[in-house]
Amino acid sequence: MTEGLAARHYGTQGPRVALVHGWGWDGRLLAPMGQALGARCRVVQPDLPGYGLNAERRCGGFDECVDLLARTVPDAEVLVGWSLGGLLAIAWAARAPVRRLALVGASPRFMQGVDWPGGMTRERFDAFADGLDQEQRRTRSRFAALAALGDSDARGARGVMAALIDDLPPGKLALQQGLEWLHGQDLRGLLRVLPIPVCCLHGEQDHVIDAGAVRSLAESVGACWMPVAGAAHLPWRHIDIGRLSEWVCADE
Repeated sequence: MTEGLAARHYGTQGPRVALVHGWGWDGRLLAPMGQALGARCRVVQPDLPGYGLNAERRCGGFDECVDLLARTVPDAEVLVGWSLGGLLAIAWAARAPVRRLALVGASPRFMQGVDWPGGMTRERFDAFADGLDQEQRRTRSRFAALAALGDSDARGARGVMAALIDDLPPGKLALQQGLEWLHGQDLRGLLRVLPIPVCCLHGEQDHVIDAGAVRSLAESVGACWMPVAGAAHLPWRHIDIGRLSEWVCADE
């Protein structure tokens, strides 16, 4: 059996929570959220294959990565995913006996479509994909600028991402795979049939994943909607994480 992924751990009591990072940055970007949730939960934060603690690991595709995450935290009770990590968490929740799912700045579909106007346009996405072939760092810097766009503390948001951009950067294969998953995955149908409570914590000024689209979907599936005023794609920087941890760690 394939060995699980290396992970960071926060907290010593409460439900087991798996925290999954997104594209371009490893789990250290989410450290403030992991530490805050760790006050009430036992948080396990695996880095994805090709990132950070697992820079030398590889996975064959989206489903294999989901299986690897589930193998890393087989006793996960709650899943929390940011951005790309939200897509992975949705698929994980569909194949494991978890009891809650929290999507942070995340959506079951990333790309714009006829029935999903709030997604990223093909033109903007192609610009990222094409740029990655030429200059990985510049492409990640552009993503950081987009993630901070509209944030009431845009300089601070860019700063926390810039501080990690050259320290253990992810491999090109991992970045390419992540873009392929963001481009191709549409898990709206899967999210609608999950038999567990779902929460969406989302920045109202998010220019990566439109808040209005996610709010409409959350309302249609009966999910808890937690908008964060003044926040863009890094909404945890603007709230007391206690608000999220109360939901994540709530008793059934």
